[in-house]
Amino acid sequence: MDRILLLMSSDEYAQADVALRSARDNAASPERISYGLSLRQEPDAADHTAMRSLGSVQFLCPGGSSWQDVEALWQGEGYVLIAHPAMSFTKNWDMQLLRTLRQCRKDSLFSAVLTGYLPRPQDPVDAVCPVAAEGFDGEGRLCFHRGTPLRYATSPQRSAFIHTDFCFAPAGFFREMMEEDMPLFLAAFQRKWEVYTLHRPLIHIRDDMALSPCAMPEVGEEHIPGLSRFEKRYGMRFATRQLTAMARQGIFTADLTFPVSVPYTVRAQEALREVTNRLSKVSPLCITAYLTLPTQGPNMGEQYLCWFGYLSRLKNLSLLCYGDGDSTRKIMPMHPNVLEYKRRYGLPVEGEVPADEAMNFLKLSKPFILARSREKFLNHSHYVWIDFGYLRYPVYERAAIDWANVCRDKIMLSMVNGVPDVSMLVVPDDKLLTLCREIAALCESELNTRGHLPQETELWLMLIREHADWFELVDMPGNRELLTLTMMSREEEAHVYT
Repeated sequence: MDRILLLMSSDEYAQADVALRSARDNAASPERISYGLSLRQEPDAADHTAMRSLGSVQFLCPGGSSWQDVEALWQGEGYVLIAHPAMSFTKNWDMQLLRTLRQCRKDSLFSAVLTGYLPRPQDPVDAVCPVAAEGFDGEGRLCFHRGTPLRYATSPQRSAFIHTDFCFAPAGFFREMMEEDMPLFLAAFQRKWEVYTLHRPLIHIRDDMALSPCAMPEVGEEHIPGLSRFEKRYGMRFATRQLTAMARQGIFTADLTFPVSVPYTVRAQEALREVTNRLSKVSPLCITAYLTLPTQGPNMGEQYLCWFGYLSRLKNLSLLCYGDGDSTRKIMPMHPNVLEYKRRYGLPVEGEVPADEAMNFLKLSKPFILARSREKFLNHSHYVWIDFGYLRYPVYERAAIDWANVCRDKIMLSMVNGVPDVSMLVVPDDKLLTLCREIAALCESELNTRGHLPQETELWLMLIREHADWFELVDMPGNRELLTLTMMSREEEAHVYT
């Protein structure tokens, strides 16, 4: 039997007890699991009793991190799992982790490591995310964030980076890493370990799983052997602080996507919901725009096109996209319903818009683009603005959309920590022109008194404050999540329980 050492670092034993028991109770073979704890406080008598009831438990006190203490706590187990006290485990997680690791080895000449950002309760979908590069901070350190959620992924996906709070690999990997002083992901690459993101949510976590920025050593092939090969393979340049879209997404394929397979149970559920939704009397038209701007946005063009692909493939969503010049040529192969954007479609202001105001001008123009679309397509009950890069994970293309949940008598938008999220804006047909007139008046007033247009968030806070009765505000845990109210929730999806 393949034995697994579960390593966990905690201030005191009581903080780790719930996670350890979840691991034991949900293991296919609890006898294969042994436990190693790095504690900062000496366990008391009650803690010792709890440890004995758990099984084979060893601890160090005062301990360091799980990575530092692996040699002292290892007792010959074949595999090691670095875990966190906020974790909870699904049924048969041990068997599934071992099976997934074997699946990785079939696709590689080298030994494999499983890692990733585990799903949290507040995430809109139940999926593991790859560790992706967010950028470099002022000190030149590499910062990380959650990449594209591997929703419905058919297999583990290659990854460049390792999450230090969740890592599963043969014990030899962790013992080798103890000998290294370079960044963990570079050491793994140099020693020919293939890193993969776990594709199934076998473990969940309550906390955010923040990953500390990584201080890079003096960069150069002479200082780090194999660095140029790593940069070429994973699309980044440390010396010039450049990242490709692949590194930012954590998906290392040309089109930033991965093979997916929607479970049959989910497809059946969606088919039933689609039949039910046919009784709805609302008929919204969704509008977005992809325009060439003088200043680059926060993400890369390849990322926006990938995200738009998730949105445009939805069969039950009527979507109209505006483009200009080069952007239109990029969109047309993906989505046929494209119109040319003209300057008069936006916020009515005199004169040219400065280059540094172009992005804010487009954001302020959202309701006016909706109004222009209304002139062209009058037979819709609601007009819905959706940002071009709104949907950032795969969705079943035949997902049923229950528009009645967001298409009401009032303007609906979401609030995230008290701040309006206007990445999606739902406006009833009879409220649209009134909204545009009020926005035009507010912008003209700000332009006359302050000499510049208001920021988008500032404008919508003014509207909400002065016309509270126009709005239905929905508190959401994160940005770009209002559309989730129209879809089947992660708790409802049948495959979650299988």
